[in-house]
Amino acid sequence: MKMTAYLFENKKKTYLAIALVFFVLGLWIFYMLWASRIGMRTVLMTSVPVWLTCITAGSVLGLCIAGRVTWSRPSGKKPKYIIECFFGGLSLGIVTLLNVYDVCVYLLPGQIIHYQSEYEIKFPGPAVGKYSHCEAGLWIKDIHTQRWLELCTNSQELYLQRKPGMNRVQVTARTNRFGSYIMEYQFVTL
Repeated sequence: MKMTAYLFENKKKTYLAIALVFFVLGLWIFYMLWASRIGMRTVLMTSVPVWLTCITAGSVLGLCIAGRVTWSRPSGKKPKYIIECFFGGLSLGIVTLLNVYDVCVYLLPGQIIHYQSEYEIKFPGPAVGKYSHCEAGLWIKDIHTQRWLELCTNSQELYLQRKPGMNRVQVTARTNRFGSYIMEYQFVTL
C-alpha cells in the first residue's frame, strides 16, 4: 500500500516537472516571437552595443553551464561534451538577447514624437522568414536615430494609402535613449 502511494506521488512530481518545463519553454517561444515582431518596427541608436551584450551574456551563460557540467559529472566525461555545453549556452544566450534592446525601446518610458520624413519604396521588401519576403518595403528615415528602417508592406496597401504627389510620410514614434519604435505612419503631401 505504501509503495503505491509513493509511486503515485512520484508520478505527480514528474508530471508537474514536465508541465513546468513545457510552460517555461512556451513562455520563451512566446517572448521570442513577440520580441521579433517588435524588432521589425524598431530602429536602434548606433551607440547601442547589441552584439557585445549578446556575446558577453551568452559567454557567461555558456561558462555557467560548462562549469556545472564539469562540477557535477564524473571526471571520465570527455572535454568535447563540456565544449558542446559551452557552445549550447552561448547560442541560447545570443538568441534570447538578440532583441532585448528592441524590447527596451518598446517598454521603457520615453517620448512620443511626430515628424515628417522622406521615404523610399523597394521591391521586394524585407525578409519575413527563411524563404519569404514582404511584397514591398517602405524605407523611412527616423529623425531620432538618423537611421533608415524598412517596414513590411504590400502593393495594395501602398495603392490605398499613397496618392500622387504624396512625397513625405508622417510618422508617430515612441523614442528613448535606446532608439525609436515606429507606432504608425501615414503618407502626406509636403
